[in-house]
Amino acid sequence: MTRPALFRRCVVVAAVVVVVVAGFWAGTASLGAQSSQQMYLTVLDSDGLPVTDLRPYEVSITENGVRREVLYLARPSGPADVSLLVDTSGAVVPATTHVRNALGAFVDALNGHARMSLTTFGDLPVRVVAPTTDMTRLQDAIDGLFPTADAISRFQDALVNAAIDISERQPSRPAIVILASDQLAGAFAEVSPNNTTRPVEQVIGVLQAIGAPVHIIALRSRESFEVVGRGVFDRQSAFSGRVDNNIRNSIMARETRDWLEVFETVSQRTGGRLSNLYASAGLDKPLVGLANEILGQYIITYSRPAENITADALEIGVGIARADVTVRVTPVM
Repeated sequence: MTRPALFRRCVVVAAVVVVVVAGFWAGTASLGAQSSQQMYLTVLDSDGLPVTDLRPYEVSITENGVRREVLYLARPSGPADVSLLVDTSGAVVPATTHVRNALGAFVDALNGHARMSLTTFGDLPVRVVAPTTDMTRLQDAIDGLFPTADAISRFQDALVNAAIDISERQPSRPAIVILASDQLAGAFAEVSPNNTTRPVEQVIGVLQAIGAPVHIIALRSRESFEVVGRGVFDRQSAFSGRVDNNIRNSIMARETRDWLEVFETVSQRTGGRLSNLYASAGLDKPLVGLANEILGQYIITYSRPAENITADALEIGVGIARADVTVRVTPVM
């Protein structure tokens, strides 16, 4: 099967029944008489549950507005490869029990259908369990997770390491699932000893190049929620000598919003999902939902006639002939 050089960028926008993926190619790709392209496709109903009875005639594909023929729509035959990244910083300490229980439910839901690894990133990222299908081993490691009160989240370090690992192993159906706190990015950037802090666009580019969607479950703290909602100044504090505190809150609010925007950007542009939670007791619901989404994936194959791709950008439209559905697409690399 002939493939174009490489997807450089993947943007997923769920809009009722159509999803648009914009791909930037590494260069001009000369194709033969016919080439076939593949994508992983997930379709969710209005309740967020995977649609499992989709038929090929219900799917339409366009490239830069030109209709393409759908050749096959099937379930992937092999297991998914899930890189599980867990924040064990001080912000997660109060949620320890809920984190363990929710991760255990996630592992149970994928038992027999996935190869999984476990990495923690309270302080430096640590690979706790290498990729394995032994879910008992993984569950034992989850039961032993202990967030540390004075640890700082190394979200970006962990994400970069996971991307490098997937790039080297090149597994089929890779996915990154991250359980993170909303600890400020500023703290990370100042103290990271690994010096892997890099522009978000660069990190996203690596993730898109390996075809791995990033799903993020963000535990929002009450403090950050209140600070973001409070704004810069309130009249009473301005006349009561608390101006310095308001300035500090303003800076914290801006940094927190920026950090949450990083979560949203990374997940959306890799074909993943972002779930924001304000109560750790509800962690199991989005994690089990993610497991069901991974289990409900399709692989779609469509044809492209002979042509030279010279455009810098290629828009791929995916239409689903059903109402009230959400579509996620990730190119197969």
